[in-house]
Amino acid sequence: MDWHLHEKDFFWDMPEEKRAFMSVAVRKAFKKGAFIFLEEDLGDKCFYLFQGAVKICRMTSTGKEPIVFLRKSGEMFGLAEVINGETRKCSAQTLAACVVFEVRKDDFESLLCAHHSLARRVMSVLGRRLRYLAEQIENLMVCDVSTRILRLLFYLSSECLLESDSLNRPVRVPVRLTQEQLAACTGSCQQTVSETLQKLQAEGIILMAKKEITLLRPVEIMNRLHDQ
Repeated sequence: MDWHLHEKDFFWDMPEEKRAFMSVAVRKAFKKGAFIFLEEDLGDKCFYLFQGAVKICRMTSTGKEPIVFLRKSGEMFGLAEVINGETRKCSAQTLAACVVFEVRKDDFESLLCAHHSLARRVMSVLGRRLRYLAEQIENLMVCDVSTRILRLLFYLSSECLLESDSLNRPVRVPVRLTQEQLAACTGSCQQTVSETLQKLQAEGIILMAKKEITLLRPVEIMNRLHDQ
């Protein structure tokens, strides 16, 4: 799997830095569908997603809402603007009930000065996400909807797919998305996504049940994506 498609827990190998972060963080719980921040809000905080899933999205003048990122448990978000305290370019909305730890800009800057490993991790994460965005633009230009959907499902399942022997067995996509949300992530429309998912299920590549998607043959999907 490409290096930029998988993010471990932000603090996976930094227990000291995590303790320092948590010591100045404020724990907040959000219901499904709640906004953690809105476009044009001041970027004076960053967030560690302890539990749940969050979409980073924008509202266009035509009423569409493209989803730029999907953040999962263990990931940081709100980083891009917090360094300079600029206004948000996107909104963050919960896809499920979430628990986040919020740190204010001044406290975060103090943490970066005191822990250089934390600063390096922030740079690594932002670079990874920039590479991901570049790939998404390329996907929109050269890939069909089927490929874009499979790439997204593979990305969302990255943590599970890195487990031993995972490519040889069915893997459930851990983040539940509606067809409208899948369309917003892949630059498509709900009808096309629905038809594409039905086709992939008929081919035996995925299984849909109770708003969950399972990748039935991950190796075949991987080979298919590599051929694109």
